[in-house]
Amino acid sequence: RKSPQDRLMTLIAGIAMADPSLSLRDIGAQLERMRERTPRGGSTWSASSVKKQLDQARKAGLALPMSLQDVV
Repeated sequence: RKSPQDRLMTLIAGIAMADPSLSLRDIGAQLERMRERTPRGGSTWSASSVKKQLDQARKAGLALPMSLQDVV
């Protein structure tokens, strides 16, 4: 069974792959609109929290758009 952390990582990577033009802040805003909680249970996503999840996605082998691989 996957952990909630893996679910968030996969969700964020999916958002990033669906629209590579989104910035880290844009992805965070989308997560807030979806009412996704941060890993610590907060409701506001910071760019650094999104970046950390994208870093983990890359380490897990998920393919990210080239523009985000440069950022991550």
